[in-house]
Amino acid sequence: MKKLLLTTALAGATLVASNAIAQTTVTGNLDFGYKNFGAKGATSTRSMNGFGRESQINIQNKGKLNNGMEYAAGFSIEHEGGQTTTRENFNENTFIDIISGNTTLTISQDHIQSSHRTAANFVGLIAEDLTNTSGVGVTADIFMDTVGANPYQAIGAGIVQTVPGIGSFSALYVPSNIAAGDAGTDDDSALDDVAESGYEIGFLGSLGVKGLSAHAFMNHSDRTDAAASLRDTKGTNIGASYNFGQITAGYNYKKTETGTATQDIKQNEYGIAYAVSPNLTIGANYTKTKDDAKTAPVDAKSKSIAVGYNLGAIALTAQVAKVENYTGVGATTDDDADVVYLRASTKF
Repeated sequence: MKKLLLTTALAGATLVASNAIAQTTVTGNLDFGYKNFGAKGATSTRSMNGFGRESQINIQNKGKLNNGMEYAAGFSIEHEGGQTTTRENFNENTFIDIISGNTTLTISQDHIQSSHRTAANFVGLIAEDLTNTSGVGVTADIFMDTVGANPYQAIGAGIVQTVPGIGSFSALYVPSNIAAGDAGTDDDSALDDVAESGYEIGFLGSLGVKGLSAHAFMNHSDRTDAAASLRDTKGTNIGASYNFGQITAGYNYKKTETGTATQDIKQNEYGIAYAVSPNLTIGANYTKTKDDAKTAPVDAKSKSIAVGYNLGAIALTAQVAKVENYTGVGATTDDDADVVYLRASTKF
């Protein structure tokens, strides 16, 4: 009898495993990039260049629950050349979704629709990525990728409600450690951290207008326990792009409020792209950012032109850019740079 029970249990386990495998997909991507960053100015006159890479594997599963609702779950394993910690390698697109019609409930990290986006850059790197370097000779730039406390990078719970023909509305709550991208603790433990909770609400969709892609997000987090003199952190990201034939144009506004009452960063982004053919696209971007917390603050500016070519399995990108006053400080310490960027990407 024991042998029969054991055999039955093994058969049942095999059946469950087979069902899970049948519903599981594995995808990935690999990017190689080459950048030449020629810094000019009072802080740095260095020229840096070299190759970089990013690789990622995505494991996802989906199906139906025994109550008739649908579910999806998965995680990604991602590695960039400079990453050294487990948190960095396992903090992307980790989620469990429960889906009922047009409503999705999620427990996730780096998964729900979020303010981490722009509507004004269609080919190549955004301004903040153009100034990324791995060296001692460049002062940090003030261009923004994310806004506010960037809560979607921490583990939280959220809801997405899709309105057909209009778009998707979302709300996300994260309990702690937003700024550091809380990857959580053991599944049976609680986290004690000085960082407070936060939330983000947003919209993403066409608003019923053909060719329009719009978004609006706002996030907020309380000041940390360890810095009672600071105010709460807030982020705003509003943007829209419109496609008419071979041309797409977009605008994006970003704002981060943090620190003292004068520490606001505001960014305006403008972009346009022209599809020369189904496989060849040319794009241009202009970004202007100002950080009020800087001494003698000035506008940081980025102007870039990029070309993207699709070879089917491989996509190629070439971009040239000129960034001015990227540190956001004027007078005698302004910093400029000329940037050349090349990238080869593939997905599988």
